[in-house]
Amino acid sequence: MAIKIFIDQGHNPTGLHNAGAVGNGLYEGDINYQAGIYLANLLANDYRFEVRLSRPTPTTVLGTNTSTSLAERVRMANQWPANYFISLHCNANV
Repeated sequence: MAIKIFIDQGHNPTGLHNAGAVGNGLYEGDINYQAGIYLANLLANDYRFEVRLSRPTPTTVLGTNTSTSLAERVRMANQWPANYFISLHCNANV
């Protein structure tokens, strides 16, 4: 039986609520999205893992504010149910 890994690409897309930190022209939500896709592709090549993403597309929006965004991510992982929950974040600064 495969280990279920839920990858949460922290924050929503650029320009929306809960989009994360911004610095030097970089947007946390966008970087987290790309890092999650990269990690999911690495793990998907190993039969021991089954992977799901909180944001399968760059335009996926979760929740209507920070609180409901996090609640939706947790709900998705628990409903699956995931064995592991990895939440990706990278804080930008100016």
